[in-house]
Amino acid sequence: MTEQILTITGIQFEQNGRIVAHGAVIRPGEGSLSAALGTGAVQMGTLHPLRGCPAGRQQAALAGKPMEAVFFGERFLLKGAQPQRDWLAPLRRLVGAL
Repeated sequence: MTEQILTITGIQFEQNGRIVAHGAVIRPGEGSLSAALGTGAVQMGTLHPLRGCPAGRQQAALAGKPMEAVFFGERFLLKGAQPQRDWLAPLRRLVGAL
Protein backbone atom coordinates (compact mmCIF):
# COMPACT_ATOMS: atom_id res chain seq x y z
CA MET A 1 0.00 0.00 0.00
CA THR A 2 1.30 3.46 -0.84
CA GLU A 3 0.61 6.55 1.18
CA GLN A 4 -0.41 9.86 -0.32
CA ILE A 5 0.27 12.88 1.86
CA LEU A 6 -1.82 15.98 1.23
CA THR A 7 -1.28 19.32 2.91
CA ILE A 8 -4.14 21.79 3.34
CA THR A 9 -3.26 25.44 3.97
CA GLY A 10 -5.87 28.06 4.84
CA ILE A 11 -5.40 31.45 3.21
CA GLN A 12 -7.10 34.82 3.16
CA PHE A 13 -7.06 37.63 0.64
CA GLU A 14 -7.00 41.23 1.82
CA GLN A 15 -7.63 44.46 -0.01
CA ASN A 16 -6.86 47.78 1.70
CA GLY A 17 -6.54 45.98 5.04
CA ARG A 18 -9.98 44.32 4.74
CA ILE A 19 -10.40 40.57 4.27
CA VAL A 20 -12.35 40.06 1.02
CA ALA A 21 -12.09 36.26 0.69
CA HIS A 22 -10.71 33.20 2.41
CA GLY A 23 -10.09 29.73 1.16
CA ALA A 24 -7.68 26.81 1.11
CA VAL A 25 -4.95 25.34 -1.02
CA ILE A 26 -4.66 21.55 -1.14
CA ARG A 27 -1.36 20.28 -2.44
CA PRO A 28 0.39 16.92 -2.62
CA GLY A 29 3.22 16.16 -0.24
CA GLU A 30 4.65 17.93 2.76
CA GLY A 31 6.69 21.08 3.07
CA SER A 32 6.10 24.78 3.22
CA LEU A 33 3.66 26.72 1.08
CA SER A 34 6.41 29.08 -0.07
CA ALA A 35 8.47 26.14 -1.38
CA ALA A 36 5.43 24.76 -3.22
CA LEU A 37 4.71 28.18 -4.74
CA GLY A 38 8.29 28.43 -5.93
CA THR A 39 8.06 25.16 -7.83
CA GLY A 40 4.63 25.91 -9.30
CA ALA A 41 3.04 22.96 -7.45
CA VAL A 42 0.22 25.18 -6.17
CA GLN A 43 -1.97 26.73 -8.84
CA MET A 44 -5.60 26.48 -7.77
CA GLY A 45 -7.59 26.48 -4.53
CA THR A 46 -11.05 26.90 -3.07
CA LEU A 47 -12.43 30.37 -2.46
CA HIS A 48 -15.15 31.71 -0.19
CA PRO A 49 -15.76 35.32 -1.29
CA LEU A 50 -17.13 37.69 1.32
CA ARG A 51 -19.49 40.60 0.73
CA GLY A 52 -17.81 43.17 -1.49
CA CYS A 53 -15.21 40.74 -2.82
CA PRO A 54 -13.87 41.87 -6.18
CA ALA A 55 -13.90 39.56 -9.19
CA GLY A 56 -11.27 38.93 -11.81
CA ARG A 57 -7.54 39.52 -11.34
CA GLN A 58 -6.32 40.46 -7.87
CA GLN A 59 -2.94 40.94 -6.25
CA ALA A 60 -2.33 38.58 -3.34
CA ALA A 61 0.44 37.80 -0.91
CA LEU A 62 0.77 34.11 -0.10
CA ALA A 63 3.49 32.95 2.25
CA GLY A 64 4.97 36.43 2.04
CA LYS A 65 5.35 36.15 -1.73
CA PRO A 66 3.41 38.51 -4.04
CA MET A 67 1.21 36.63 -6.48
CA GLU A 68 -1.48 37.47 -8.96
CA ALA A 69 -4.73 35.57 -8.49
CA VAL A 70 -7.83 35.27 -10.66
CA PHE A 71 -11.09 34.82 -8.76
CA PHE A 72 -13.91 32.93 -10.47
CA GLY A 73 -16.88 31.60 -8.54
CA GLU A 74 -15.65 29.46 -5.67
CA ARG A 75 -12.15 28.91 -7.07
CA PHE A 76 -9.04 30.92 -7.63
CA LEU A 77 -6.03 30.41 -9.87
CA LEU A 78 -2.55 31.64 -9.04
CA LYS A 79 -0.31 33.10 -11.68
CA GLY A 80 3.00 31.50 -10.87
CA ALA A 81 6.41 33.09 -10.72
CA GLN A 82 7.34 31.15 -13.86
CA PRO A 83 5.78 33.08 -16.77
CA GLN A 84 6.48 30.29 -19.25
CA ARG A 85 4.02 27.99 -17.42
CA ASP A 86 0.49 27.87 -18.73
CA TRP A 87 -1.33 29.04 -15.63
CA LEU A 88 -4.78 28.54 -17.18
CA ALA A 89 -4.18 24.81 -17.73
CA PRO A 90 -5.83 23.85 -14.39
CA LEU A 91 -8.94 25.83 -15.38
CA ARG A 92 -9.05 24.13 -18.77
CA ARG A 93 -8.80 20.72 -17.07
CA LEU A 94 -11.56 21.68 -14.62
CA VAL A 95 -13.89 22.83 -17.40
CA GLY A 96 -13.05 19.75 -19.47
CA ALA A 97 -13.99 17.49 -16.56
CA LEU A 98 -17.46 19.03 -16.21
